[in-house]
Amino acid sequence: MEILLHHDFLTEALSSTEESSVLKLCQADRCKGWIASTTIQTLWQGLGKGERDKIKPLLAHLSVVTPTARDLEDALQGDDFEEKLALILSRSCGFDAIVSTMPENFSNNEWFVLTADQVQSKINDPVDSVNEVKLLDISASYHQILNDVEKEIADTTRTGQFILGSKVVQLEEKIAEYCQTKYAVGVSSGTDALLISLMAAGIGEGDEVITSPYTFFATAGSIVRSGAKPVFVDINDVTFNIKVEHIERHITPNTKAIMPVHLYGQCADMEPIMELAKKHNLVVIEDAAQSIGSEYKNKRAGSLGDMGCFSFFPAKNLGAFGDGGIVTTSSDDLYEKLKVLRVHGSKPKYYHKSIGGNFRLDSLQAGVVKAKLSYLEGWTDKRRQNATVYNQLFQQNALTQYIQLPPEVFPRHVFNQYIIRTGSRRDELRTFLNENKIGCEIYYPLPLHIQECFEILGYKKGDFPESEKAANETLALPISHEITRPQQEYIVENIRRFFLGE
Repeated sequence: MEILLHHDFLTEALSSTEESSVLKLCQADRCKGWIASTTIQTLWQGLGKGERDKIKPLLAHLSVVTPTARDLEDALQGDDFEEKLALILSRSCGFDAIVSTMPENFSNNEWFVLTADQVQSKINDPVDSVNEVKLLDISASYHQILNDVEKEIADTTRTGQFILGSKVVQLEEKIAEYCQTKYAVGVSSGTDALLISLMAAGIGEGDEVITSPYTFFATAGSIVRSGAKPVFVDINDVTFNIKVEHIERHITPNTKAIMPVHLYGQCADMEPIMELAKKHNLVVIEDAAQSIGSEYKNKRAGSLGDMGCFSFFPAKNLGAFGDGGIVTTSSDDLYEKLKVLRVHGSKPKYYHKSIGGNFRLDSLQAGVVKAKLSYLEGWTDKRRQNATVYNQLFQQNALTQYIQLPPEVFPRHVFNQYIIRTGSRRDELRTFLNENKIGCEIYYPLPLHIQECFEILGYKKGDFPESEKAANETLALPISHEITRPQQEYIVENIRRFFLGE
């Protein structure tokens, strides 16, 4: 439960000789307490000199949210500035409640305004307090990163350097370090990261690229756009990643690359893939759009092949505020090619030895991603903890006979999605969860080999049975770092109701 502590509550709590029960809950991490930066000034002015000394220790257990200029402007309309600002911040940041000693002052409020006793009651009875869980609430974590992001945006705005530039360079350096590669090249999207990587590898008309049919469209779409032909290999029924032992039989004289997909946040089995690539002189391009921070035998996704392609789409573990992507590599040659191809094949400017594209990453998106990158490890750890909680709850509720849990075959799985297999009742379960206001999604309902636009490839239904089975049985549950244990308990309880009844 995330709560915004109003100044009247804090004034009373800091003036009292007894420690507040709500502040104890924040200290014990049983709820997350927030304080507006403006409230700190209000407390300083309103408390006596001896009581002011309590403010600094208080902040050790609370997070600070800073109102924007627009927030302040809106709160100044009419009376009750502090109350209006609290409501504005709660709406924009997605707090579960405002804690106040005088809820009656919040007239016509649109938010839960609770006393300390009411907060305590909700914490003690968490399941009953949950009635909705979104699959993904992109804005939910914004309040945590607000100050860092707005600083990056302000810096970019002041410089007027909106395309490439120093912000992009800084992000490239940080991503390369994070992914354990020599270089990184920021590009316009995850899809363009795949396309420019194929171009840098010299792949084009008449070439073949081996990949998985069970993935997002961009994987095969980028291969076709490069002029090459995607050659599909079925997936492993446990990891959902390409079935390595089937790859070699699909290698022909026209095969130029393998594009393994690290689906859902878990790396493909890369060691035998790299051995095959070396044996047949093939390029390996990792589709790591869903797997930043994932590891295979202590090496990071993006450092395992010749190039790694990442997406900064807002829904990703590390998302921008729009489209963006990046390519990682440790090859000097590929790095130079990627940089030139990114700007229409121009080097120097306006002189073109090759035909590239407009694959440039803008500075605003780079700044947002750079600000969020410092939080990524903590967010990933929380996702992994949430996956463990799910596993425990499903086991405790005797549900593993009805659903298959996602295994972690190659640590470290980053759980971009938490995927369960539900057999023939997947669609029924999805409808039931949606009716109970639980967000869930199918990734992906139709494998690529039977997509209408790929009919020209000559595949038919039944060619890749594991991919088709996964498309009919899998369901993604909420797994973001923002989800709480009570929300997870609510989800599992509803799944228990579905399979076992009331």
